Amino acid sequence: SLHCSARRAVVVGLLPQCLAGTPRARAVRPFFFPMLDTVRRFIEEHALFSIADDPILVAVSGGLDSVVLLDILHRLGVQTAVAHCHFGLRGEDTDADEQFVRKLAKQYDLPYFAEFFQTKAYAEQEGISTQMAARFLRYRWFEQVRQTQELAYVATAHHQRDEAETMILNLTHGTGLAGLHGIQVKNGHLVRPLLGVGRDALHEYLVERGLRWREDDSNDSPVYQRNLLRHEVLPVLREINPNLDQ
Repeated sequence: SLHCSARRAVVVGLLPQCLAGTPRARAVRPFFFPMLDTVRRFIEEHALFSIADDPILVAVSGGLDSVVLLDILHRLGVQTAVAHCHFGLRGEDTDADEQFVRKLAKQYDLPYFAEFFQTKAYAEQEGISTQMAARFLRYRWFEQVRQTQELAYVATAHHQRDEAETMILNLTHGTGLAGLHGIQVKNGHLVRPLLGVGRDALHEYLVERGLRWREDDSNDSPVYQRNLLRHEVLPVLREINPNLDQ
């Protein structure tokens, strides 16, 4: 394993150094799927990476957002590899998520990396919340894979609604005006190509493409502050301002 907080690492398929020789999806003409053109323009306008040349490690949980991100980048012709984190927090559901993403990577004929973390043990060891532990472990491992496999960037599937949630959550924690910056589009080797897209548009794309995804029941749990904000606070704010997420 890459570090003491993980049980085992899984690598399936070709190593990303060989991505240049793997099959690419033929770039789709934009008018077939407006979403593709939207994301392509967002990547280019924010200089996130070179669609033609940069190999990207895509963080895929199996949820709707990351499944759409992987499909869009693949159809744009981006060289991609898949990374999945198994946090060991939801029993058999977590195992099923990993198996789903592994099959998804195989379906696209992409290199696949998975790490199995002892998240709760690490959280107790460091005296932090489970969510904080998962975040730290996730991004540390992504960067390790990116470096060892000589990939250009790590892409995550954060979108407009995530940014709105983050800004409001930051303000409730007393960050003041500094919290208004929300989620960064590009932070070092971390990029977020979907920040210009709304959650509803992602769902429409997924339905149009007939893609399958996994639901994470913990996203509905009021135990987590972000979920409480998402399900109780933001709907009221959207009634006042329907364009809140934008």
